[in-house]
Amino acid sequence: MKQYNRNSRFFCLALILFLLLSACAGRPRPRAAEEIPELSPLLPQEEIFTAPESILERIKGNGKDIEKYFLLDDNGNIIIRADIKDLGKDYECTYDLEKAQPLDGSTYTVPFSVKEKKSELNHQDTLVWKPGPGMEGLLLSLDDDYMENWEQYFDLFDLYEARITFFIQGAYDPFLNGPFCIRARQRGHDVGYHSLNHVDLRKATQQTIINETIRSAEPFRQAGIPLVSFAYPFGFSETWIHQILSPSFRILRGYGVTYRLYNENEIRLGYISSRAIDNTVIREEQEFIRVINSMLRAVKFLNDGRVLPLTTHVISDTALWGISESRLEFLLKTVNSLKLKFYRYSDFAE
Repeated sequence: MKQYNRNSRFFCLALILFLLLSACAGRPRPRAAEEIPELSPLLPQEEIFTAPESILERIKGNGKDIEKYFLLDDNGNIIIRADIKDLGKDYECTYDLEKAQPLDGSTYTVPFSVKEKKSELNHQDTLVWKPGPGMEGLLLSLDDDYMENWEQYFDLFDLYEARITFFIQGAYDPFLNGPFCIRARQRGHDVGYHSLNHVDLRKATQQTIINETIRSAEPFRQAGIPLVSFAYPFGFSETWIHQILSPSFRILRGYGVTYRLYNENEIRLGYISSRAIDNTVIREEQEFIRVINSMLRAVKFLNDGRVLPLTTHVISDTALWGISESRLEFLLKTVNSLKLKFYRYSDFAE
């Protein structure tokens, strides 16, 4: 009996051990701590916004039913936008012309975003833009007394069918600036006046202002050179000076570094400001290309007949107050590629 009890206990222990080993055999081996992946918290699914098809069709059609406008950011960069209503909702479209990519010589892809104003959700997309003929254009002028330099580029201007306004400084000379003015006008260009001695007219007496402008322009007119426009020295002016000069000059021009556009009626009011593109104003080559592309694309893309005034001085690679030949040709070529018109100041003085 004792032997039986001993054998029974041994059998029970063996059975329990077998059952434990069997139960563990089906379990996976626990991985080391470094093998166990870290569980990430569940993130809310991002909300996806797709602008209504009716809005996208209108934007991609790029017709005049969408009224675009431009803004300048804190750095003076141009932003093109449009406000659109659809089915009781308000949307804002922003066009990124700086990232526009040419498909060929006359077609571009333009990225844009549509924001639903209430939710502020954005939809990103692109449109195909093919600039066509229109009234949008460039009002390009060269200032001071670099006549010999300017005349060397008459053939380049002809190559791009460019028309320039030369603002002449100094007294009438029948052997120097007089013949230049006549030849420039014969080539289709325009001539305006830039004062006798290039003084700051804000600090001058009324009599000095008259001597520097109206009286010194008279000999040009007697020689058959109308001088219908006047460019302020340094771009500096005051309203009271406009009142003195307006009876003698149909258009008065200032000068600065801000992007401005004008329609025909605004120009005919008698005063505009022109954006400087001199080497010293835009120093880096790539920045010049970016700025010119941005400005010219904007005036064309707005598609409302406005004109962009730009001004420089001598044509030179090294002059601070001038433009290099390569930059000048890039400007003229870009105007042509966008099908912009070249305007002269006299075009708005009739």
